[in-house]
Amino acid sequence: MRKDEADPLVNRAISALPPGSTFKLITSFAGLRKGLTNNKYNCGGGVSYGDHFFQCWVASKHYTHGTLGLADAIKVSCDSFFYQYGNAAGIQSIDIIGKMLGIGEESGLQLSGEQTGNMPGPEWMQIHHPQERWSSAQTANVSIGQGYTLVSPLQLAMAYATAANGGTCYYPRLVDKVLNQDGSPVLDEHGKPAVSQTPRVRSDLRREVSPQDIDLVRKGLWKVVNEDGGTGGRARLKDVVVAGKTGTAQATDRGHEENVAWFTCFAPFDHPKYVVAVMVQGASGHGGEVAGPIATRILERVLAQDEGKFDMQVAWLAPAHKANPLQLIKAVSYAGGNLGSEDEEGADTSQSADVQMASDNASPDVEPEADAQGRVASRARAPRAQPVAPPPERPRNFFERLFGVKRQPPPLPTPPPARRRF
Repeated sequence: MRKDEADPLVNRAISALPPGSTFKLITSFAGLRKGLTNNKYNCGGGVSYGDHFFQCWVASKHYTHGTLGLADAIKVSCDSFFYQYGNAAGIQSIDIIGKMLGIGEESGLQLSGEQTGNMPGPEWMQIHHPQERWSSAQTANVSIGQGYTLVSPLQLAMAYATAANGGTCYYPRLVDKVLNQDGSPVLDEHGKPAVSQTPRVRSDLRREVSPQDIDLVRKGLWKVVNEDGGTGGRARLKDVVVAGKTGTAQATDRGHEENVAWFTCFAPFDHPKYVVAVMVQGASGHGGEVAGPIATRILERVLAQDEGKFDMQVAWLAPAHKANPLQLIKAVSYAGGNLGSEDEEGADTSQSADVQMASDNASPDVEPEADAQGRVASRARAPRAQPVAPPPERPRNFFERLFGVKRQPPPLPTPPPARRRF
């Protein structure tokens, strides 16, 4: 599996990929921060910056979106609108909002293999690509989640949770509480609860964007799923109101062009309880038809579980061996699922980028085998060669830090029994 070209052991939840139009959430807040609440922009099929024409995704369908305000631009995911809106907001405002929401930052979970992604801007460009100069074209690319922009599904989930709850951005956590058998909280070495019941706050978006403007963005996310012409109609549920955003980014990975399909949503709309971020790497279809149905399936089942109506059927399945693990996924559908519409967002091939995908420079955490003395031998040397010094002690993991456990030296393995010849 470590040699599988599809890299099945890589933790993609904390791997950075181009977010496509799901990033328009950050661009929306950046513009509202600069007072663009009532601004409208015209979609004529694309916008020119320098000698390059940046298309809107509808150009391939031979029509335009016309003149739009923010909520409707989110609904139909109009690239032309966000090229102009993003440049009116300015890259500095986009960077500020992105960092407030955790884009390009560590999650705080201290998970091995976590990628922080990229929140690009002029300063970032000067450091990483000093031969290039930041331009309006670069800002246009960032505004729709293309170019050098890279985001992990975890980061995106936390950003959408901020929109869902009305503006408070939290640090994620894996453990809610740890209790003794008598129900009392486990205490750390300082006599305090090992896990605080008060979540850590990363930032308060309401310091930069008014609650009314945050609601405007939430209205746009509602339109995506629930109004005709929205790009996320496949995510509609019968008894629960879902709000979300589709995204389809095109990138080149190891010489192969592929789509990265996204759908990020929350529900119920009025009293949000769940945020779901779905990313499908290796899609030929778009976020609405590939990632959207998966997100709906997850929401449908967790909400049913809350009501005690979900009975998980466990059954044996044959291993899913595929001759071509990199085969692109056109669409995902379930029995009784929603049908798509003609207004489903595709990727704009004019903005594809050669980016670092989740599979590059990533490897699973697999401990090397130790010898009978508990030492790790170099694979390049014979077992009887000069013994290799033991590796430096790795940092304590989450649970060791949580309970204040000190690392103990590993016990010597039991030697294998001698073989008898018969």
